[in-house]
Amino acid sequence: MGSVEIIGIRGETQSLFPFVQDHRIGYIDRSGNVVVIPQYGEDRDRESRLVNIISVRGFHEGLAPFQSGEKWGYIDPGGKVLIDPDFEKAGGFQEGLAPVRMSGKWGFVDKAGKIVVNPQFDDVGYFSGGLAPVQKDEKWGFINPAGEYKIRLQFDAVTGGSWSYLENPRFAQGRFSDGLVGARIGDKWGYIDNSGKFVVKPQFSQAHGFFEGLAAVEVSGRWGFIDMEGNYAINPQFEEVGGFGDGAAPARSRGEWGYIDKQAHWISNPQFEDAHSFFERLAAVKFSGKWGYIDPAGKYAIEPQFDDAGEFDEGLAPVRIGNKWGYIEKTGTYVLNPTN
Repeated sequence: MGSVEIIGIRGETQSLFPFVQDHRIGYIDRSGNVVVIPQYGEDRDRESRLVNIISVRGFHEGLAPFQSGEKWGYIDPGGKVLIDPDFEKAGGFQEGLAPVRMSGKWGFVDKAGKIVVNPQFDDVGYFSGGLAPVQKDEKWGFINPAGEYKIRLQFDAVTGGSWSYLENPRFAQGRFSDGLVGARIGDKWGYIDNSGKFVVKPQFSQAHGFFEGLAAVEVSGRWGFIDMEGNYAINPQFEEVGGFGDGAAPARSRGEWGYIDKQAHWISNPQFEDAHSFFERLAAVKFSGKWGYIDPAGKYAIEPQFDDAGEFDEGLAPVRIGNKWGYIEKTGTYVLNPTN
């Protein structure tokens, strides 16, 4: 679904939002005031994916990864280095631990900078509910914060996207939502609980995570939604769908996107080129090549005018004009004018 979505960053005492200026990353507060001056490196060769670059540096649980030369460390909301840049790559903190890569393998570090799970995995996700997905030898399982396997390596894939490209942790790979996560055996997807038991047996061609009690699944090229028992709440009928938010989900029919409610009634008829899920009662939509925002009634809250747009969090959303990103309020007013 369109561009990667990013959200405002919650620090320990205030919300901070990353921005890029002269290829350096800094942070503003909710009012657009610069809290951390731009000083941390940004990958110039990835400028076309600036939204990803910003999101990877976001604050989580009071710390944010930063890059110095070829190495990564962590800063606090005041810009002070708390963990020296000793890692090849580094992700955000969740449940007190963050994924880091050393010598080509992934492990986890705590907020004191101590390695608590030795780097040994080919890939990892964030911790959620005391478990983190890990991959080794092309199989996925789940470990606890001590690095012990709670669900053995056995799955070919788990639902969610790589944390490297997602600011919002609830979309991250292998994250439990409502106590379940999607897992693939062979070419079929089902859903497991935190013991590794399939609650919904593998039967779907594709699957997404649960949001608001429903999960999107694909069967025979059509998407629908199931409940947590695996029963269809909305029969497969759409070309593509997104997750539910504020009681509505984006759905594509005959090449165009609209929004449905949990009874599969159209709230906003298919008319958009692309569409995101609702956050804080606004959803980004693309119409005639430009992005704007609609409300749950399907009416424009902010007219299409941006070249790209992310989700709202704590009242702000990132938007792009040309190759420059800024932040707007729900009225469409800039708190940070687009910059690069």
